[in-house]
Amino acid sequence: MSLKFPPLYLLKTRIRHDELQKLEKEMDNRGFLVFDIKEAELVLGNIGTKKRAQHDLRALQIWTEDARVSETPGGDARSKESPKKRQKLSINNSGREVINIDSSTESDEEINTQVGNSNTSPPSQICGSSSKPATSAAPGAFGGPNGGKFGNIIKVLRLSWYFDSITAKILLPTRNYLIYEGRIIPKPKDVDPLGYVKTPFNLSEILSRAKAEAQAPTAVKSSHRNRSRHSQSQGPQSQTRSTYLLHETTSEHDVVEKLPPVPEYMKSQYSCERPTPLQCVNDDFISQLRIIRDAHILAGKESVGHDFSNRAYSAAISTISCYPYKLTSAREVLKLPGCGPKTSALFQQWKDLGYLEEAEELKNDEKNKTLILFTGIFDVAGKTAREFYDRGWRTLEDVVEYGWDSLHRTQQIGVKYYDDFQSRMSRQEVEKVANIILEIANEIRPGYQMVICGGYRKGKPDCGDVDVVLSHPDEEATEGFLRPLLDALEVKEYVTHTLKYSERTSDGGQGSVTWKGGRKSGSGFDSLDHMFVSWQDPEWPTKNKDLEQIPRMENPNVHRRVDIIISPWKTAGCAILGWSGGTTFERDLRQWCRDKKNYKFDSSGVRSVSSGTWIDLEKGDGDMITKEKRVFEGIGLEWRDPTERCTD
Repeated sequence: MSLKFPPLYLLKTRIRHDELQKLEKEMDNRGFLVFDIKEAELVLGNIGTKKRAQHDLRALQIWTEDARVSETPGGDARSKESPKKRQKLSINNSGREVINIDSSTESDEEINTQVGNSNTSPPSQICGSSSKPATSAAPGAFGGPNGGKFGNIIKVLRLSWYFDSITAKILLPTRNYLIYEGRIIPKPKDVDPLGYVKTPFNLSEILSRAKAEAQAPTAVKSSHRNRSRHSQSQGPQSQTRSTYLLHETTSEHDVVEKLPPVPEYMKSQYSCERPTPLQCVNDDFISQLRIIRDAHILAGKESVGHDFSNRAYSAAISTISCYPYKLTSAREVLKLPGCGPKTSALFQQWKDLGYLEEAEELKNDEKNKTLILFTGIFDVAGKTAREFYDRGWRTLEDVVEYGWDSLHRTQQIGVKYYDDFQSRMSRQEVEKVANIILEIANEIRPGYQMVICGGYRKGKPDCGDVDVVLSHPDEEATEGFLRPLLDALEVKEYVTHTLKYSERTSDGGQGSVTWKGGRKSGSGFDSLDHMFVSWQDPEWPTKNKDLEQIPRMENPNVHRRVDIIISPWKTAGCAILGWSGGTTFERDLRQWCRDKKNYKFDSSGVRSVSSGTWIDLEKGDGDMITKEKRVFEGIGLEWRDPTERCTD
């Protein structure tokens, strides 16, 4: 007899996408998974701290206070206070004493979770039990004030409670798995659309304290407790940097009073609702943020310790990129959704110095430069690049000398044509390649349409590769079309190597595949028929003369990366939409569909999260661009030109 669980809501953070979908499918089949948190009696998460639970609930527009603290009669008022931040004096490059206010505390919950809490399952092991199962269930384990669903009390449990209960074949008591029990409260008035509380700085108090401590006769040496907890990783953030305090002069105060209002379109938490141009008036500052964000991504969660940093930087970059005014003060940054005190302090540092200290360090950091080099190899992402580095490799020559036989074929091609693949190509060259592909496609089967996507469609002046989506109004024309197209391109000597090849959509008969949460990460993109190829123009001006002199002379033209995607006509709009936006735009687009419409969007179509059935949003006449506009309309968004989707 299967266990009868109460209605459960599953938090999606810290769970790999493929495992999340597998778990959602399993729980949904058992009949107790709900997709609206308001219908849940318990919330499960692969997390370990109250702070993280509160963060995830806020992301769902649910604000809470600690129910157990507020219910304790005569409780210690200090339990509600923010942990006191540590301060230290250090000497900067000019020999002056600088006050550092460390954002970590003596009781850092995140550090405790990472090091000492064994009940938190790492994302790659969520299907394993992490707590000892109890033998009996306590009555009222799911109790709320309304005798069932949590009412105004919400309980967040470790995900391991679910697995341990299945193992024990009984619903276990929740007390040993309880991460957080919160009382739902109204949304604070000083919260921006992204859920960040705008806490004003008490400048007079901070500056007076800093002045007093700066006059201390003896500088306090930095201790190991004040070092970055990532310093032992020897990553790009190992050096201690000064924390910049926000300051405000009388003239700056007057400027703040005259700041322009935040545009209405910026008050949405979803970047897919905002026009984000390729270039903006704050690009100098944004470029420094990008350096830090990209380095954190390359360093990986293992080094950084979490992925909040990457998302936070991406959110700030996306927001500032669509702000139409030149930023003038840290106070102005604080007004923007998704830009908290850290971003505003970074702006203050950039304004004072003309650069960000961490960004400048990263430019000269040998490990970061090496990881950038390795990820330039086709089919080498951050994890593989770190593995190369850990083996002692520092150059492409090292990869060839010590690891050539361990590389995949596509990685070997990526090394061989590294410089070619890294070189940029003009928009005119992109158009030339794309038109050749369309011309050959129509030679095989007349009637094909094409849209050039990627950086070209977003308006970039040059591109790293060519991305094209092909489709045909006759649904039968696209089934199995990839192979004859590749054969024709090879015969005409445009394609020198095939890097990736898939006909998953054709293998499935191009049917409208339902979705029940069981696909792997990125399956929407992978399910479309596609091939990634190495492209080389077979013609050059002196070809005939050169071949007469040297019959086996190699083609001197540069090899280019070209990605060709074939989409059935019924989902061509989704295909070009999925290939025409920045990473943050595409992520927020998927989140919007799930939050607002209960849809799952990917490049292969739109499906209902509840039933898994395919939803046709593209009916009607028109070309591929018209079909994309129908998708925007169907999911309730204003259509944005691709040049306004440049969130990264």
